[in-house]
Amino acid sequence: MRFMDIMTWDPKDNEEINERYMSWEYPEGYNVISEWLDVSSCRIFIIYDLDNEEAYARATFPWKDISKLETIPVMDIKKAIEIGEKMEAEMAMA
Repeated sequence: MRFMDIMTWDPKDNEEINERYMSWEYPEGYNVISEWLDVSSCRIFIIYDLDNEEAYARATFPWKDISKLETIPVMDIKKAIEIGEKMEAEMAMA
């Protein structure tokens, strides 16, 4: 399944975040699709797929002391509409 993380931090921790990130490697099973930095504030957006729960834990635990992480399940809009229409049809037939 695909997820988006929004990672935020206090501006006072900007240098520490930069240092950690430059040497950071995502764990096996955490498959990054894209990353973006919000240039107007202290925020990063990460889109990724997960192979398993352990990959998520290994990717997020090392950042807990310095940042806040919000994880959001996301889906391609066309796929979401297809699934929604299928579910509506199934419910109408029930």
